[in-house]
Amino acid sequence: MTNEEIELLQNAKNGNATAINKILTDNKPLVNQIARRYFLLGGDRDDVLQEGMIGLFNAINSFDFAKSDSFKNYASKVVEREIITAIRRENTSKNTALNTSVITDINEFLHEENYPELDVISEENSHELMSSIDSKLSDFEKCVVELFLDGYNYMGIANKLNKSPKSIDNALTRIKNKLKSIREDI
Repeated sequence: MTNEEIELLQNAKNGNATAINKILTDNKPLVNQIARRYFLLGGDRDDVLQEGMIGLFNAINSFDFAKSDSFKNYASKVVEREIITAIRRENTSKNTALNTSVITDINEFLHEENYPELDVISEENSHELMSSIDSKLSDFEKCVVELFLDGYNYMGIANKLNKSPKSIDNALTRIKNKLKSIREDI
């Protein structure tokens, strides 16, 4: 490492915001290169990149001049470990209940008491919503939604439909976007 690089790293370790930003900016292509190899189920490329940038920031703080001669090599290891840790954390089952919870009976959710006119309106809205969903989603997307609502996770859906987990993730992202646009139209 050059004297400039050593001085920049020392300033960054001491909390100099300009030095930290310079290191983060200069090493963003390295983080991009590493992040391209990974994906988060239910996330997108920016989520992986963000985890990598957190790893880069951690590398700045934990770099030891005595133990390593190259910051880039050290940073690449820390960035990759941070991304892998994020993927493992996302794949744990402790968040499953929150991430996959679905309201199964919208009428029960919306109405504590039984009002016949609200039931009629609700039923009309449900039919309109269902026909709109039916027309917007492809057959593949409908299968993915059905399996997801039946309790299958990404891997289970992928195995059942003989597809890759990434194609299931992409399909669920498309479905979420389509449902969001349907909701905005109604």
